Amino acid sequence: MKYLFNIILTACMFFVACKKELKVNSPTVSIDLKNARSSIDDTFVFKLGDTCKFALSGYADNIIFWGGAIGNKYELRNRSVKLGKTTLSFTTTASFGTQTGTLQVLATNQLKKMDSVSVVNANWTDITNRASLATSATAVNSGIVDLSDIISNERDSLFIAFKYTGVTGSTQRTWVVSNYLVNNVLADYTYNLASLANDNLFWTRYGNVWTPASARWVATTTGLTIIGGPATQASNTSWVVSKPIYAGRVTPDVPTAIVKNISAAATTVYSYKYAATGEYKATFFSYNTTPDGAESSIKEFKIKIIP
Repeated sequence: MKYLFNIILTACMFFVACKKELKVNSPTVSIDLKNARSSIDDTFVFKLGDTCKFALSGYADNIIFWGGAIGNKYELRNRSVKLGKTTLSFTTTASFGTQTGTLQVLATNQLKKMDSVSVVNANWTDITNRASLATSATAVNSGIVDLSDIISNERDSLFIAFKYTGVTGSTQRTWVVSNYLVNNVLADYTYNLASLANDNLFWTRYGNVWTPASARWVATTTGLTIIGGPATQASNTSWVVSKPIYAGRVTPDVPTAIVKNISAAATTVYSYKYAATGEYKATFFSYNTTPDGAESSIKEFKIKIIP
């Protein structure tokens, strides 16, 4: 047994002695921009329609380009939260009957549970008067409803509810809510936070009338619908409540292009044409990796596109 132990110990020591760390070399790639029409201090000036031609020499396993346009900014690659103006918009139609005040639009950031008691007793803000609602089967757009006063910080959650009230004794109205959007509007970009197409499976319904099924809200990818029914239909209070919507959520920026990956041969030129006038910070991120480490380098260019 002792002999076997010595053999195993010797083998392990030999393996450790033979294992070598895979060295990572720093990228040697050099990148220049030489075809600008002019330069102002450290900014390269091009006219709209020009092609920026970047000359590359040296080597890197991987080279990624961030053009600096909206959605492609290197410095925002890790950003996932940024609160702008929170807005709601939707379209409604109201068919049949003449009952009034049958649809309310509500919002809150203080719904802790999704049970019926919590929903009914939540601290809802009635935002019905902020929106334009239909009075007939003719579709009416709500306009842009500003919900910023309901949001307290960039990590806040938001709930939207549509509350229907129908009264027995006369034909109850049928409502359809479509084109529902909740957006986080920043100075330079709008991020969609919620839509019917993406969230139709995440609406929660509450109500006192469950028969027939049409007397409760039905959510699809194109609309929220409730059918009020005839005059004999029981008085109906029905809610449909959104999923929690995280008001400050944004999508991290992504690269414009992969100039080179580890399986590709070295490249000597990269060309890019900006689609609009403005000032941009173009960034090349070059890196080499092994299982034991990584080395990287960054090259930035200030670029101005003029008419």
